[in-house]
Amino acid sequence: MSTVEAVSDGNADTTTSSVTSGEVWLQRIDQFAEKFGDATNPILIKETRQALKSRQFVITFSVLLVAAFGWTVAGSLSLMPLIYTTPSAPRMLIGYYVVLALPMLLVVPLAAYRSLEAEIDDGTLELLSITALSPWQIVLGKLASASLQMMLYLVALFPCVAYAYTLRGVDLPTLALMMAVLITSALALTVVALSFAPLARGRTGRISTLLVVLMVLLLAEYLVGSAVIYTILYGNPLTLGWTVFLLVTAILLTVSVGHLLLTTTAAQLTPESENRSSGIRWSILTLTILVIAFNAFSIEWVREDREQVLFVFFPSLLFLAGLWTFAGSMMAAESAAVTPRIQRELPGNFLSRLTLLFFTPGPATGLVFACLGTLLVMSAALMGIERIQDTGSVLRAREFTILRNLVVAYSSYLIVFLVLVRGIVALVRINNHPRVEVGMAALIAIAVLAALVPYSVGLHYNDYRPYSYNGWQVTNWVWTLGITLDNQPPVWIMETAIAAMVIAVLIAIATVGRRSLAIRTATPEAVLEAQREA
Repeated sequence: MSTVEAVSDGNADTTTSSVTSGEVWLQRIDQFAEKFGDATNPILIKETRQALKSRQFVITFSVLLVAAFGWTVAGSLSLMPLIYTTPSAPRMLIGYYVVLALPMLLVVPLAAYRSLEAEIDDGTLELLSITALSPWQIVLGKLASASLQMMLYLVALFPCVAYAYTLRGVDLPTLALMMAVLITSALALTVVALSFAPLARGRTGRISTLLVVLMVLLLAEYLVGSAVIYTILYGNPLTLGWTVFLLVTAILLTVSVGHLLLTTTAAQLTPESENRSSGIRWSILTLTILVIAFNAFSIEWVREDREQVLFVFFPSLLFLAGLWTFAGSMMAAESAAVTPRIQRELPGNFLSRLTLLFFTPGPATGLVFACLGTLLVMSAALMGIERIQDTGSVLRAREFTILRNLVVAYSSYLIVFLVLVRGIVALVRINNHPRVEVGMAALIAIAVLAALVPYSVGLHYNDYRPYSYNGWQVTNWVWTLGITLDNQPPVWIMETAIAAMVIAVLIAIATVGRRSLAIRTATPEAVLEAQREA
């Protein structure tokens, strides 16, 4: 009996130890899962649960599987019996791309837009704003949920794409390029769709915004699809170097532009008492430097076919001009109110105030920041034009002179108009509280009047007969840029443009005033205690 009892006790101890070790591992897994769940964006968890249980996802995913299976059977049978002897991958791959592109480029971005718009429309966003969640977490949660749905679609159709690849006719780099373009485009369109959601105001505004989003998504679907199908059928027409350069550039620019759009979206969801400007300005500056860096690399890298440099330089120049025109008008129209919460985030010491002053919120600092950004783009464009001319180009010296004059003239007009926008919006804000979009409206009004009034007056005094350009038309930017493009500007045009630009920049700096002397206020103890508890 003692031997039996000893054996029984030994087995019990072994069982107890094994159970104990198993419980320890389960506890560790539970602790890890709990920490991971706490660290994970709760909006992602909520959106993922809702999305995967929604009728839209179930129907879309089911249609995707049925369409993929149907095309696999129908496409394979239509290629019989040549499928065994001739390359058949392009035709099958085009069908799979269409099946995959529809949900990724249309359904998922539209669902993300509707999700954020519903949060705003139903008032649940106000409930989320009183929690510890920041607007950035809300927006990133929506984007992460959409990305998870895209991943499920990709995983579901990956075997079909692999099957098409085995049929020969498409090489692996082309297939990888197709998938990279599709994924990058899908994420970019989702970000664009999310950025439109806070713009809707009222029922009419929501309908209009929805139609605009649909038009953008359908246009992108057509353009991306045309490029991908052309690449599948005829191969990549670019060299390996240009393919890698353009792919890396597209991905980095997509990330940078996406960050800018997400920042503006989060800013629109942020209360007015908080800083909504600094992040946008940092994002715009980063995007500008990135575009300038890519152009500098292309100018120095391409040595043989110099025409390709111009295909990169001119679109980049137009993009930066539009970016700073659009953003500058809104920065000059910001509210001048500085809440105590914003004052706590102001630069604390002299060095930080000196370097980060123009990143603080407000129309005065925003105007100077826009002027400095315009000067940065102008300087980079002039140096790029000079470098392209020195390294050789198909353009003639006369055309380079026209480009320089156009860059200087446009920059001058933009800076002067932004100063006027700042003054007009300041007058409007005396008795009103308009949104920053009024800055764009003011810029358009100033540009129209600056061109139309002097031309109408000159036409009247010349008995409504055609007349030549003169000094009274200096504010007429349309006529001035036109004669500059024809390389027929008077000798004093560039001197006047540079002088006006310098004076406008000095006026913009002078309007900063006492803000440059503002000192960060101390954070109250109650606020610090609440932050520590959160």
